[in-house]
Amino acid sequence: MYDLTGKNVCYVADCGGIALETCKVLMTKNIAKLAILHSVENPQAIAQLQSIKPSTQIFFWTYDVTMAREDMKQYFDEVMVQMDYIDVLINGATLCDERNIDDTINTNLTGMMNTCATVLPYMDKAQLGKGGLIVNVTSVVGLDPSPVFCAYSASKFGVIGFTRSLADPLYYTQNGVAVMAVCCGPTKLFVDRELTAFLSYGQPFVDRLRTAPCQSATICAKNIVKAIECAENGRIWIADKGGLELVKLHWYWHMADQLLNYMHSPQEEKEED
Repeated sequence: MYDLTGKNVCYVADCGGIALETCKVLMTKNIAKLAILHSVENPQAIAQLQSIKPSTQIFFWTYDVTMAREDMKQYFDEVMVQMDYIDVLINGATLCDERNIDDTINTNLTGMMNTCATVLPYMDKAQLGKGGLIVNVTSVVGLDPSPVFCAYSASKFGVIGFTRSLADPLYYTQNGVAVMAVCCGPTKLFVDRELTAFLSYGQPFVDRLRTAPCQSATICAKNIVKAIECAENGRIWIADKGGLELVKLHWYWHMADQLLNYMHSPQEEKEED
């Protein structure tokens, strides 16, 4: 059980939808500090969060998840002045725009990876931090393909691949930073808006989504926090239909014994070979 009491949490996402509802739940967990980074400030949402737990310090920074990593470094230098350290980094920025593939990939995948790369030295117990937890909030279409949101699905598959790679013991045993993901099923807020299929053939399916039965963002958020409290390095969760399910990970490719032995053999033996 991961205890959130007294933790410093950094949430990279908007101040609405699942992110806002998740922050509401986090504010009931006696966290010490909450930093929210997004491109648009929402003072009403911040005030609402502060009213839940006045003793928790809340900070907001205007942040573009698609900016260059060098620029991110400047932001997080400032963040660390206020936060002192980051226990939990939550990546939740998301975009579903099949007409703009670049923005979709940059927001959902590239920006998330750059954010992780920027923040990790501040969390790494061998560098500036004391270990911690990275939570990538993604989608169920990162586990199974979507026939209509092809670019969105591809970006979310990338999030899962990155999460599993970064959670490898090669890193975790040295930096002490656990990495996990929560794959959210569709919410009412997600489907109840104008969405476009990757190809026009899929548009009738997309249009029908607006009236499809979906979970509320509030319920999904509660399960995201529940998954965080059950945190274990490398875990992937599904938060859908009001429930939380642990994904059974499958390996399709296994290193040949010769290659595996080579990768784990001491450097001196490799040089002799």
